[in-house]
Amino acid sequence: MNRHFSLQIAALLIASLMFSGCNRTGKQNKGTTTDGKEASVEVGVFDPVKVKDQIVGIIQESPKAIEIVDLLNEAGASYIYEMTIPVEDIEKMLTSTQKALGFGMYGFDGKYASVYNRNDINLKLVDNLDRLITELGMQEDLSFAKDYAGRIKENKSNPDSIDFLVTQELNEYHQFMTTSPKADIYALSIIGANVEALYVLTQMTLLAKDNTKLLAVMNNQNERVESLASLMEIMSGDENVKPYFAGLEPVIKFFEEKTTISKEDLNTIAPMIESARNNILQ
Repeated sequence: MNRHFSLQIAALLIASLMFSGCNRTGKQNKGTTTDGKEASVEVGVFDPVKVKDQIVGIIQESPKAIEIVDLLNEAGASYIYEMTIPVEDIEKMLTSTQKALGFGMYGFDGKYASVYNRNDINLKLVDNLDRLITELGMQEDLSFAKDYAGRIKENKSNPDSIDFLVTQELNEYHQFMTTSPKADIYALSIIGANVEALYVLTQMTLLAKDNTKLLAVMNNQNERVESLASLMEIMSGDENVKPYFAGLEPVIKFFEEKTTISKEDLNTIAPMIESARNNILQ
């Protein structure tokens, strides 16, 4: 990663250490919002609304998780269901934090299935996503999801239509969440989607007989990991998110220190990403 990012992470870590010994009602600087204003959160009293502009700005400038699916397809990689989160693992998502992360993960898996014409899998994931929307208390906010779910089921024999509908639904989700006060759910869902994207990409690269193209994709993920690190740093103000941030720190550090990822490096980074991903599902 670039020197600017390294210095940014170091500064954030130093700031957190400084504030840990101060009055719990003090403010911690979190950079600037998209309109140039200073963003801060109360230490120990995390309010995602206060950093909403910053969260939205990071997401809008970041590579989209679903882009990984198209890159996998273009590289000639196959669809492997075992790489994705089992439909029944929704039962492991007990907290609101896990549900928001899981929403993003299943969303990525849905796009992955639709691009590879696995409509049988996609129909099951639609039900999972609808359930998570309800359990997160967003059924009224994301009422359009039910409409898309119905249209996807009606077009189950038309792979092109399903892929189009899945993409449209994800785009509409992004558009709505940029104005939603529930910035924490938005941030966590994007974090979950990108963790799942990195996991599938890494595993597919490991399995490929000729992984030249996929390795090139792996070496183009620095910006994604930088954005992931920034979102996690903001969201770690929430005590419920901190353990997941700790699980991702080895991954972030690896990409920070590596200018090029070799075939041998895959054996190091793959377990790190798998561990961070599995940590969400425990």
